[in-house]
Amino acid sequence: MTHHYLLFTVLATWCLSHANCGFPNVNPTLGEPWPKPQQQVWDPALFRVDIDVVPFNITGETCADLEDAVSRYTNIIASFIAEFRGVTASRLYASGASHVGDDPPLLLEQIEVELRTACSEDQYPEYGMDESYSLTVNTGDALGRAVIAADTIWGAYRGLETMSQLFYYDPSGAVFVRSGSIVDFPRYSYRGFLLDTGRHFLSLDVIKQNLDLMAFHKYNVFHWHLVDDPSFPFYSVRFPLFVLGAFREDKIYSPDQVADVIEYARKRGIRVIPEMDTPGHTRSWNSYDILTRCYTDGEPDGTFGPLDPTNSSIYSLITDLLDEVTQRFPDRSVHIGGDEVSFGYDCWLSNPGVQAWMAERNYTTPQEVEAEYITNLLEVVAGLPEKPQYMVWQDVVDQGITIKEDAIVHVWKEPEWQAEMDKVTSLGHRTVLSSCWYLNKISYGIDWYKYYDCEPESFGGSAQQNELIIGGEACMWGEYVDDTNVVARSWPRAAAPAERLWSAKGANSHSEAASHHRLRDSANILSKFKLRIVRGVIFTYMLFTLYFYFTYIPTYCSNCRP
Repeated sequence: MTHHYLLFTVLATWCLSHANCGFPNVNPTLGEPWPKPQQQVWDPALFRVDIDVVPFNITGETCADLEDAVSRYTNIIASFIAEFRGVTASRLYASGASHVGDDPPLLLEQIEVELRTACSEDQYPEYGMDESYSLTVNTGDALGRAVIAADTIWGAYRGLETMSQLFYYDPSGAVFVRSGSIVDFPRYSYRGFLLDTGRHFLSLDVIKQNLDLMAFHKYNVFHWHLVDDPSFPFYSVRFPLFVLGAFREDKIYSPDQVADVIEYARKRGIRVIPEMDTPGHTRSWNSYDILTRCYTDGEPDGTFGPLDPTNSSIYSLITDLLDEVTQRFPDRSVHIGGDEVSFGYDCWLSNPGVQAWMAERNYTTPQEVEAEYITNLLEVVAGLPEKPQYMVWQDVVDQGITIKEDAIVHVWKEPEWQAEMDKVTSLGHRTVLSSCWYLNKISYGIDWYKYYDCEPESFGGSAQQNELIIGGEACMWGEYVDDTNVVARSWPRAAAPAERLWSAKGANSHSEAASHHRLRDSANILSKFKLRIVRGVIFTYMLFTLYFYFTYIPTYCSNCRP
């Protein structure tokens, strides 16, 4: 395996050094941030960096979290300078370097961070948080310096990220930063990225690498699909036997590890929304004997289906489990799933106990069984002490089940997602779109252009319906990814939906991107990803066809048990 990594590293490094590597044949822009800011005005003059570490100065409110972020971005920028500046040319301005006019560019002396409201270590990101910021670099009122200004720490985080992306290197070996001004804020308040740890276990290091890359692209929701049919890696304090459904005893997330992920995300302005999907996708839950036994020819065949609706104890168990989850995850939202229950219909109908239970209720279809379970589940969630706001997959609405008006419906099915968006918003429900951003679907060649074509408002709804679209989510389901390839498979392909969700509506179709050179920025993004390797984000060069090299390396067996 070592020679595979070596060969890939050589190929990737060669690709980065050639502007025309891969397709499309573009040259990288210089110091362009991603996603595209709402408003940006560039000064043609450049701003030179002639010191090893650009000092930050916090001029407004501060707290330990902001100081940690400033320290983190100080190291990021310093790593970039050290990585790409020549040993000799780093000290002297080369006459061949790009600049406007005959005089050498001014020197960047410091970066100021002005936070206008108090922050604290007990703040958590939340839906609707203010992520706006402004950034000026060497403008009339900020000569020789850059100024990041934000009303909240969440906006300060976004401004710091943008600032770190304005640096670039010149062929002479000198390092520069763009001059100008930016006023920026997100188009949507919900910009999510899903990782699935139920089908393949992901280490904390890899989860954190993805959180770093989410922060790079200004994603603000980590949708953690914790458990699924193959494994139950979430350690429940109240139900410790559930982890018998994990792949192995070392493939488990302890309470401290879960808290660590939440804290790591918090310090990057990222919410963590857990998902406990029921009644389907639960075959790893059978440590407490709550699944439906499937029958063939009137006899148990040794397989199991969804949760057993005849087992009266499942609702008390679900109540306690979700109570624990909502107390351990500070975010107000919890995803309760409800998708693909139809996969278990045959099992329900084969079970004599379920058949008798249905007859008592005059049920004749498995859809009625599903509806009763989901209705009871929604009552469970409504009665939890934390009063969480729940999210469900679109299947729940498709079954005609009544949900709370403030519930969030997650649209995921293709190809008729526009009709689904129209239906869900017509019912008055807030909506998150994922249908066209399933990154686990790999196609031959370049496939990320299509992510720009996905416009959440393209279903032709009214202005009131469009207001119910709170954002979208890129999903990396775990059937064929694990620690070895999830980062390379996800990034930078997820850069496209990130820009679609952050930037102005008209700024991110691929045709507009090409005419305004937005796609060229992807090459510059790759060089910045190389910087992030310094802090542990590995093998993210695969924007073009190089990602196929690792796509088909075998992963863990998703059906293996200890």
